[in-house]
Amino acid sequence: MALNVGFVITALCVAAFFAPLLAEVLGVPSAVVELLMGFGLSFLVPASALVPNGAISNLGGLGFLVLMFLVGLEIDLRDIWSGSKSSLFMGVGLFVVSLVASVFLMGHLAGASTIWILAGAATSVGVAAPVLYSHGWSGTRFGRDVLVVGSVAEILYLVVLTALSVANRHDSKTTTILLGVRTALFIGFALVLVLTIRKIRSRAPRHFHRWFRRDDPIELGLRGAFAMLFVVVACAGVLHIPDVLGSLLAGIVFRIVIGNAKAVVERLTSVATRFFIPIFFLTVGLQTHVRAGVQGVLPTVGLVLCALSVSRLVLIPYLMKRGDSFRQGLAGSFLLMAPLTLLITTAEIGSSAGLIGPRNASALILTAAVSALIFPVAGKRLLAMKGSGESTSPRVPIEETLAEA
Repeated sequence: MALNVGFVITALCVAAFFAPLLAEVLGVPSAVVELLMGFGLSFLVPASALVPNGAISNLGGLGFLVLMFLVGLEIDLRDIWSGSKSSLFMGVGLFVVSLVASVFLMGHLAGASTIWILAGAATSVGVAAPVLYSHGWSGTRFGRDVLVVGSVAEILYLVVLTALSVANRHDSKTTTILLGVRTALFIGFALVLVLTIRKIRSRAPRHFHRWFRRDDPIELGLRGAFAMLFVVVACAGVLHIPDVLGSLLAGIVFRIVIGNAKAVVERLTSVATRFFIPIFFLTVGLQTHVRAGVQGVLPTVGLVLCALSVSRLVLIPYLMKRGDSFRQGLAGSFLLMAPLTLLITTAEIGSSAGLIGPRNASALILTAAVSALIFPVAGKRLLAMKGSGESTSPRVPIEETLAEA
């Protein structure tokens, strides 16, 4: 067993080194290459090294929590609320339109299960954020509109996914009561945590000043970020709330408490994107049952891709009304067609809640990989085209380093 685990960890680390280099050559997100490398390694790694709750599974789970923590860092509730209310309403509208389109395509035409119908409505900024950042668009009104719309739709999706996982274990009345109580306690805990840290920060400003320093020898800010992550995740576990929501809320809380702490975010992003997140995507590919009869659900995968693409086109008229060109609107739509992290999250939660089996979980991960391989590349090319036109709004400084998911 020890030899098998050592071999797998070695293979994962070597793959994590070569994956971004290959991604640069291919012009695709590195997460896609890491997933594909994991698929390839699954044919070579002995099954004894992939037992549930084993070293490899736990390592991948840790990477997943760190990834969702970074996603939470990208969600600025104050920016969403104080910004354009039209972006807020558009995010709600995008989720509703996506869900209706998925109900028709996945439910009515394909007769798919509820988890597949929900998957067709997945919207995430995990891929859109780094693409906008790398092309210098994240500081523009266009970039902010895309990120706010995507973030709102992402939060709504996670809420519905959590409700679905709870409803699978209880009747409707019990589900409503449990969700209400757990949500209230969880939000209450987050508010108490925010108020407590702010009070400590006001009384010991010199201590918290070290969180913002780039030359702190003990990396106090980085240690504090991980401590907050696991404190909130532990609370989520006690309340039987999925870890993904705990880590997501931890990122949101950390952003509220620390604010524009570039030094902390940059160091955290550096550690996460260079080890934890690549290992997570590699382990997802490694543990995906690519030989578990995925061919039988390929038509469903195709319909999900259609649902993801068609419904996102409603973003084009909205962005054009906001003063952007048709090409920018199409590029923004493409970037939100690749919910890589959310589909993997859906597979993880769906499997743990008993909503789907190994074959459907593998098909969801395959859908995530294909969507991230096609749509962001198209969006990047549209943004890079000459004559695509700048946003009419002036550029503003970029507030934080965005993680590449």
